[in-house]
Amino acid sequence: MNTLIEQPKVALVSGFWGQNIGNAFFNIGGKWILEEVFPNLRVEFIQDQPGYRTFNNQSKGNPKNDVGLLKYLDVEYIVLQGPMLTVNFRNLWEETFEYLIKRGTKIILLSAGLFKYTKEEISATKAFLKKFPPYIISTRDSDTYEVVKDCAERTYNGIDSAFFVPYAYSPFKLVAPDYVTLNFDRFPEPTITVDDKIKDSSKYDSIINFNNKELGLKIPKTQNAFSKKGKAQAYFGHLIDRRKLPKELVGHMVIRPEQRVNPHMTHKIYQHANAIATDEPWTYFTIYANTKLTLADRVHACVATLAYGNPAMLFTPSPRAKLFERLGLNDIKKKPVSLDMDYLEMERQAELNFLKDALN
Repeated sequence: MNTLIEQPKVALVSGFWGQNIGNAFFNIGGKWILEEVFPNLRVEFIQDQPGYRTFNNQSKGNPKNDVGLLKYLDVEYIVLQGPMLTVNFRNLWEETFEYLIKRGTKIILLSAGLFKYTKEEISATKAFLKKFPPYIISTRDSDTYEVVKDCAERTYNGIDSAFFVPYAYSPFKLVAPDYVTLNFDRFPEPTITVDDKIKDSSKYDSIINFNNKELGLKIPKTQNAFSKKGKAQAYFGHLIDRRKLPKELVGHMVIRPEQRVNPHMTHKIYQHANAIATDEPWTYFTIYANTKLTLADRVHACVATLAYGNPAMLFTPSPRAKLFERLGLNDIKKKPVSLDMDYLEMERQAELNFLKDALN
């Protein structure tokens, strides 16, 4: 006899993994959280709003002919995650929120964050959440918490859901040589000079220590200028990058993941040695869990690396890096940092306890 699977009652909004696999990291961590706090309800993924696609003008909302599937969900809770609190949040979600709230669906913002942290974004966020107060808000950084702490009856200064990924997925062990991970898919990978003791620090943008050596990091000016202009320009900057980047660094193999595989720019993804790219997250978890060091311009490459107990350094001007400050990792843009795993576990349990209490 076939056993019917119980109907989901908690919808976890997710997707756009191909254009930013980091979305999958907090989606998967978030699903584990929700299954812990809703032991008697089925939790399943459902699509995100289609207006979030890369290069779309989000101020115009979702595509005119989109069916708007989310507003028809028959669920008790709908959960949104990530840096969704933008100036265009209302354009993408107002109709859906109206339909769901009328039917009594409770809205939860989990691991919520602002996107640019501007005055306009803060004002738009407060106005929209005052009109449609979520049932619960748990943020991923303290700046966002200060903005939204009065926008729901139950709010919490939480952490990014991707820090829970090690609970959700146990990665493969590798028999590869010890390696470092260099993940630069928007900004250019630094040119790295290795020495026992670098004498002239003025030649470099930063100097870090690794494996008893000093590494001088220099950001290529031309490629960096293109990257600062936008995503499309960054692709061109990578195209004209003719450096022969190393396969090895201080006796360690180099692995170069690409976290943006849609659109699949093959000339960029596989431009340098030891590249890897995929449209699923499990491979990335395995890479970051086994690395000896991650240098990356992707926030969630560093989150995953740190969550699995390894050091990471971040190279991006994005204010979304504030989620690291929430865990005391204020120097992550200056040097490789590591997380105290006991402290991380304390923070994870505190968030779970808040959610369980709020939902009882």
